Amino acid sequence: MKVLITGASGYIGQLAGAQLTKQNIKTIGLDIHVREDSPFPIFKMDILNPELSTWLKENQISHVVHLASLLQTTGDRQRDFEIDVGGTQNVLDACIAANVKHITVTSSGAAYGYYKDNPEWLTESDTIRGNYEFPYSWNKRKVEEMLAEYGNKHPELKQLILRPGTVLGAKTRNLITNLFMKKRIMAIQGSDSPFVFIWDQDVAAIVTKGVM
Repeated sequence: MKVLITGASGYIGQLAGAQLTKQNIKTIGLDIHVREDSPFPIFKMDILNPELSTWLKENQISHVVHLASLLQTTGDRQRDFEIDVGGTQNVLDACIAANVKHITVTSSGAAYGYYKDNPEWLTESDTIRGNYEFPYSWNKRKVEEMLAEYGNKHPELKQLILRPGTVLGAKTRNLITNLFMKKRIMAIQGSDSPFVFIWDQDVAAIVTKGVM
């Protein structure tokens, strides 16, 4: 077994890679930014690179953990779509061409969309609808629709799709934690504002277990 993590220099990439390495699973990473302090080797490459399939073959990758994604917009909706959706498609095509056995993809609870008729507690049987008005949510919907299509056409590439809520941890910094760092938290009177949290170490553990 040899695992590749995309977006390996990111927060979850580093946690997951560290846990995989501790399990004596050979792990390497790809990212457009290389961290010298990483517990596993990271190589510089864009997930849109057309040579990705060749790279996977040369490095004999058997499992891919696809974490590379945009949490904050570039300001260009089409560019965001190209990175999130087009990048995922390139990773999937590369995996199939390189005979990768398994791919883990971190989607998001945002893929369900934010609709008034959503049930109070969403489950995996609920429809992935996304919100066009919220590009991050819409792109996650498109990614999951594409994963379903590839799953039907290429059952030889096993899939694990994760939809975590807001990740919290000792060093977590994201759009939601930024709200709680301010002097005041904005809320709408008379309206519930539910959040669903998951511990960062649990996310990494789930990724590790999914690979194994």
